[in-house]
Amino acid sequence: MKQNLPQELTKLVDWSVTELGKVIEFAVGKSGFNRIEKIRRYIKSPAGQSLEGLKSLQEELANFSEKEQYQIAHAFALMLEIINSCEAAYRTYRLRIEDRDIESITHSYGRIIHVLTAHPTESRNPDALYYFKKIQKVLERRLEHESDLDEPELNLLIKWVWNIPMSKQRKPSVMDEAEYIYNLGLQDEIIEMYIKQRLAKHPFYIRTWVGGDKDGHPGVDENTMLQSLNMSRGLLVNWLTRAFREYQKDLEPLLRNKRFDATSSGLIKKLATEILQTSAGLKKIETKDANRLHRLKEALLRLNVEQRKTFGVDSPVLIRIHAFLKSFPGMVVPLELREDSGLVHEAVDNPGKSYNISRMIKTLSRISPDHDPKFYVRGFVLSNCESVRDIVAGMNLTKRYLGDYRLPVVPLFESAHSLSEGKFIITEFLGNKSHRVTVNKKWSGKLEVMLGYSDSSKENGAFASRFLIKSAVTELEKVISSHDIKPIFFHGSGGSIERGGGSVQEQTDWWPLSALEVVKVTVQGEMIYRSYTSSEILERQLDRFMVARDRQVKAARKSSSARIDQALKRMAEATKAKYQETLKQPEFLHMIEEATPYSYLKDLRMGSRPSKRQGPVQLKSLRAIPWVLCWTQTRTLFPTWWGVGSFWKTLNKTEKAIYKRAFKESPLFSSYIKVLGFTLEKMDLNIFGLYLANSKLPVELQDKYLQDFQQEFKDCKKAMREITGERNLLWYRPWLGKSISLRSPLIHPLNILQLIALKERNLLLLRETVTGVASGMLTTG
Repeated sequence: MKQNLPQELTKLVDWSVTELGKVIEFAVGKSGFNRIEKIRRYIKSPAGQSLEGLKSLQEELANFSEKEQYQIAHAFALMLEIINSCEAAYRTYRLRIEDRDIESITHSYGRIIHVLTAHPTESRNPDALYYFKKIQKVLERRLEHESDLDEPELNLLIKWVWNIPMSKQRKPSVMDEAEYIYNLGLQDEIIEMYIKQRLAKHPFYIRTWVGGDKDGHPGVDENTMLQSLNMSRGLLVNWLTRAFREYQKDLEPLLRNKRFDATSSGLIKKLATEILQTSAGLKKIETKDANRLHRLKEALLRLNVEQRKTFGVDSPVLIRIHAFLKSFPGMVVPLELREDSGLVHEAVDNPGKSYNISRMIKTLSRISPDHDPKFYVRGFVLSNCESVRDIVAGMNLTKRYLGDYRLPVVPLFESAHSLSEGKFIITEFLGNKSHRVTVNKKWSGKLEVMLGYSDSSKENGAFASRFLIKSAVTELEKVISSHDIKPIFFHGSGGSIERGGGSVQEQTDWWPLSALEVVKVTVQGEMIYRSYTSSEILERQLDRFMVARDRQVKAARKSSSARIDQALKRMAEATKAKYQETLKQPEFLHMIEEATPYSYLKDLRMGSRPSKRQGPVQLKSLRAIPWVLCWTQTRTLFPTWWGVGSFWKTLNKTEKAIYKRAFKESPLFSSYIKVLGFTLEKMDLNIFGLYLANSKLPVELQDKYLQDFQQEFKDCKKAMREITGERNLLWYRPWLGKSISLRSPLIHPLNILQLIALKERNLLLLRETVTGVASGMLTTG
């Protein structure tokens, strides 16, 4: 099996990193370059990867000036991001030249929906991302055809980005996050892909939380909702105007010709003028916006009829515009509103009091009084939904301001309790005839349920979270389908394993068919940049969802045996108990405060939402995304694997045999074991030991935690190898192990400099190192 990286990729990385070296030498001089090169060579040596070697390097780096420390951090952060750009360019290049006829592949029908949200990529400087986007284009061209201009262009771009911090230096606003998302999700090449997917009868849509996610966010209200909608509206109106002017330009020579039918000419000119005037008036969303949008669509339909009547054929440009408007019926990227169920009850019970969420729904009513509010907002998600009363409260609030149950209410099950009780909550909800009538008549016969991976993983650990969600989905599908209602599952997952991430196959192998007929998932943090960096990469992701759907349609999945299901339940409960027992230890939470960047999250400029709740570290106060980020920064990835090794040691030979069989027969278990191997390969407990050694914890506690983690890690690897029968943790994707082994040491100097920054309270250096580690580890969002 091939274990080496592709030669083209290796060559591209060598070439681009060599150019980075030239830029570093130009910027900091020969001595500065030699300093950084010496560190790079050292960390690749056995000594440089040992705990004692890392401590020695820290002593050396601590003696440098703040300027020199920043230069070193910046150099390694840029190196890792350039390697990421090389990998993205290579993926794009391979997809372009791949020898297959995509158009000839027939997939079963279904929709795919990405809900884009903000954390934590916004800690990265958008100006740096701008140059990296250009760097990737140079690398793509280099792979296709080498040119004498490649080297000076890359060198200049790296010189420019060298002068920009990789990290954001001010806390982003909600609109900063919206701008980042829309500039990626509404690039011309990506818009063309939406149209292509629509015309191929594989519709792909984007939505966003940004501007509508009120839950725990003091900065979100009716103004941010409108600002976010207006931002996407402006970009989409610009695209429509350019496309329509293309149609007009093609007709101009004909319309000037006096021999052309004057009646047709006059009508086409009139309709074209009306369309441009109406679209210009749509640039800002105002009261009764939906009415004006309706007039634009009617004018386009009349023009299409006249086009066909006059020429006997549809215009390709108008066909594309029609598909565009099907993808964006409100000429916006629709939002998902979200609020905590407790606050929704307060808003319902106190109609005279002004609540942000009430004003947001009222504003939605104002802009779409006579038309479908789902053009602008697709659903109202209720976090911490624990009962039917919560769902009814959401319905009542929407009815109060929209006049009817016009907006689907989406319960979010994210705690162990709600995931376990979800089937009973939905059974009771649909047991009410009036609720079923609402679902069928107002919500198109579909009931959407959101599943929260982040908080369930934070609360229970990764495997227990997946088991709870899989069990909930299976039961919910039965309950909802029994009423002839279509279930829609909204997977609130991220890129990291701890938050439901992994390859498309690893995420979907255990989903029921209904979850693949309409795929709805959150795409978060830097995964937005990774996915939307090129239309080819994004299209391949969509294709993999369709392949997963086809696989289920053509070959009915066999259910795992009751014995295996019981064994998985036992493992979920045992790992959950070990994980929660660890978190409930006051000294463990104190360790998090002392030996991770958690206490400094407010300084990292990660996103517009508060990074952590006020007060001391408590389990309930931990936000899921920063929680994962801390374990990523310290290279421990704690929530994914903790407890697996301890559990495995309690099993006898016969019991272990059941899990070996489960690995072959249970999609849930096999997918988890694969992502577990990926996690263990990325970890580095010597780095964690360094964080502990730099903390103010007593030495005996430092030693205890390091030994506990090392023992659990050792036991977990033993369990992995016994379950799979493989020595290589990444036996199924050996090239990935090679990539991790080359990348991992390059992160070490950033961890060391982060510790120096924490000690010296050097916020510029801290932000740069956090961003650099995230670039190196990937899938932190």
